Amino acid sequence: MNNITQKYLEATKHILFKNLRINDEKYIDKKVVLVYDLESPISIELSKWYITNLQNKPNSEIINFNETDKDALKQKLLSLEPDSTVILVQSTNFMLDDFRIRLNLNNAWVWCLEHRHLAYIYEEQVENYADAIEYKTPYYIELWAKLKTLSDSAETMTFICNDWSTLRVTWWFEDMKLNDWNFDWRSRWGNFPIWENFTEAKNFENVNGELTIYAYPDDKLQVEFVKPFKIKIDKSIVTCDEETCPPTFNKIMDFIKESENWEVMFRELWFWLNNWITREKPLADVNAYERIAWFHMSLWKKHQIYRKKLHKDVMQRYHIDIFPDIKEIYIDDTLVFENNKYII
Repeated sequence: MNNITQKYLEATKHILFKNLRINDEKYIDKKVVLVYDLESPISIELSKWYITNLQNKPNSEIINFNETDKDALKQKLLSLEPDSTVILVQSTNFMLDDFRIRLNLNNAWVWCLEHRHLAYIYEEQVENYADAIEYKTPYYIELWAKLKTLSDSAETMTFICNDWSTLRVTWWFEDMKLNDWNFDWRSRWGNFPIWENFTEAKNFENVNGELTIYAYPDDKLQVEFVKPFKIKIDKSIVTCDEETCPPTFNKIMDFIKESENWEVMFRELWFWLNNWITREKPLADVNAYERIAWFHMSLWKKHQIYRKKLHKDVMQRYHIDIFPDIKEIYIDDTLVFENNKYII
């Protein structure tokens, strides 16, 4: 067994027995269903080793998505007993419903873990993905607790880029939320790779400054790395007027403006914690790469958790992640990030 396959074997085992805890007393008699395809290098690796780790689980079921009737599969999943578990290994996205199937499963108390958009990740990044899903939950929990303690009482956050562009967010923040996908409470669902913290300013007028951007998604939802360029943020509204602003980024800005009252808003402050994803070891799918241990921002007005901060008549449609070239992050006077890693 080579090094990469060993990593996938261990990672899938830990997801099953440490994150999902399918052998714990509460879940050991419940059904575990793996739905997979074999249409990308990573889906092949994940499927193989999930199947290996489930082979001695008597109440598990293995389903090749491309060899089953889609309506019958949907009915099977939605009729599972509460506290059953579904794992989806998807090269793109299994379109089983108008909504993403995991949301309907979660509403039925059927727990769902997704690996998706695997075909968007380049073949040379197969080992990067294995590293990104390695079990590091205790580390993530400890780091999240430290960030939340600082954030929830903070008056100011300062984000400094490598060219010294600086964004300052002042005068208090929303309660910092955590998506850890540790599967130990009501929301036993999520995507792998894992770990994110997020908050936002209490008042959008207190978000001002500049940031230098080095990456953003293209129209295939893959990360486009570019020569760093500067954006300006004035009371949470983003502009990019410099001649260095890439045409593809202007296209994103125009796309959002057309649907959101001819402006582009910056709302959420994302603190992602997965330090096994780096600029040197990236994942091409933007939904996976965004877990990088870094800060990133989203261009949008849409927000499910903080939705009511904007009037119900305000159109909230998009959420597009972009990546600033961050050098340092301060929460009040505490330096929490430098040299490409969290230091608290």
